Amino acid sequence: MENTPRNYIKPSPELEAQSLPSGKKLVAAVEPPPDDIDFPIGYQKGEGIELPKSFWVIVSGGQDRERTYFKVLLGNDSFKRIKLQFVADPKRLNPNGMLETSQTLKKRYSSSSADNEEPDRFYLISDVDHFYNNLVRIAPACIKESFKLIISNSCFEVWLYYAYRKELPDFKVPPDYRKISWQFKGWLNKTIKGGIQTHQAIFNIHENISNAKAHYEADENNIPKLFSTNMFQLAEDLLPLIEPELNQIMEKNKANELKGRMKNSD
Repeated sequence: MENTPRNYIKPSPELEAQSLPSGKKLVAAVEPPPDDIDFPIGYQKGEGIELPKSFWVIVSGGQDRERTYFKVLLGNDSFKRIKLQFVADPKRLNPNGMLETSQTLKKRYSSSSADNEEPDRFYLISDVDHFYNNLVRIAPACIKESFKLIISNSCFEVWLYYAYRKELPDFKVPPDYRKISWQFKGWLNKTIKGGIQTHQAIFNIHENISNAKAHYEADENNIPKLFSTNMFQLAEDLLPLIEPELNQIMEKNKANELKGRMKNSD
């Protein structure tokens, strides 16, 4: 990735007093992120004078399920109170890499934030899987940086499970902990009728929060125990920023579904 300046428009009384020509942009030289991070082409934090009230960066150790879960929010202008960026590269982003990436992005974006903006919010999403020691190691740095460390044990699918079920998973845990994650994923697809519809799970966010919260337990290192996830903390932060628009999308989906059923019945 080229070390190019980041263009943005920042609301500022000082700039208005200087009467800059229309359309002129400020340019800030910033440190580029690591070369292999997955950024949308031409991505900018904010454009124009009306900035989102909240800018979120989600740095994830997984790509497919996690990105799909947030798909409805990514690049969707319907959500006026939040702008979300999702960064994932499972070949690189173990917990240590996730921390480094978040620190780089925090530095990059703080250099171009307006004084009146809400501080950027960073969430690091990781499975426990075989990363337990790494997660314990980065936790103090996350607290220092005001990053929220979101962990699912053993995998993100635990959070998705609670979008559909209230009870603890009735899953036979294999003796080898290294097999728990992939065996649980296979069990989940057989258990949930029709399989997990990850892109639809966010529409069950209320139930998801309640169910995951009811079964949350952490160990002495504040790492979630098996079949626990603190993803409900991210969801609770997110819900007030998206709920009206999410409800509108749900109503539209229901109307389209009803229309489709009526058409098929003709």
